[in-house]
Amino acid sequence: MLVHLPIGFLVLLAALEALGLFPKFKHVTAASRIIVALAIPATVFSAAFGWLLAWNGDYDTQLLFLHRWTGTSLAPVVILLWWLHWRNWPGAYRACLAVTVILLAVAGHFGASLTHGSDYLFPWKSLTQNRTLGGATSQFTYAELMTQPVYSAIVQPVLTKYCVACHGPNKSKGDLKLDTAENLFKGGKDGESVLPGDAANSDLIKRILLPADADDHMPPPGKRQPDYNDLALLQWWIDAGAQTDKTVAELQPPENIVRILQSKGKPAPK
Repeated sequence: MLVHLPIGFLVLLAALEALGLFPKFKHVTAASRIIVALAIPATVFSAAFGWLLAWNGDYDTQLLFLHRWTGTSLAPVVILLWWLHWRNWPGAYRACLAVTVILLAVAGHFGASLTHGSDYLFPWKSLTQNRTLGGATSQFTYAELMTQPVYSAIVQPVLTKYCVACHGPNKSKGDLKLDTAENLFKGGKDGESVLPGDAANSDLIKRILLPADADDHMPPPGKRQPDYNDLALLQWWIDAGAQTDKTVAELQPPENIVRILQSKGKPAPK
């Protein structure tokens, strides 16, 4: 709450000042000084708690650097904004408010990239670039899908869909990254995430199958949860030896997996 509180104050302030440009709504700016005064401690506490949160080491260092310093710089800028309002210098105050809003947007973008991944605004781009299943269906027909490498065509798309936002290049909770096969098998601070040939005892699957209210359940509450088909694909792949250099057909998927792949394949051209 503290990390995001300044956003509410500063967006409200900008909205009131924008409305105040119209004579009919000029009176709404009477609350501006109070809002700026409240935004000062909120911004300072937000920056302080942001620094504390960054100490867990789960974030991409470059994005963290950018978010840390754009966010921290908001505190002195907001103090300057209050001072300009107090001195009743409207021109300088409005210019400073514009800079504040821009800085807030930039800091917020970097913060969202840390939390949700750098493609959070345009998630379909990463889906295309990573040759993923694209949500409900694949870019391949079923026949084409059977000839594709199982990891790049099926496994990594599922991990990208549900896991990479928290376990990827920008954020790695528990020192675990799931954005590449190499990182997947490397595991995290709790050890290996995948045990080839043993899906039931693989930490990746065990955490997904935990009750939703369990502390170790993944993905965490509020995040999209794997559906039955995607979970079944992960379990099948791990039980089949977690191969990364085999095609789908070479792993000889059983009937239930064939049905899932058929449902995900795009219609064959007529």
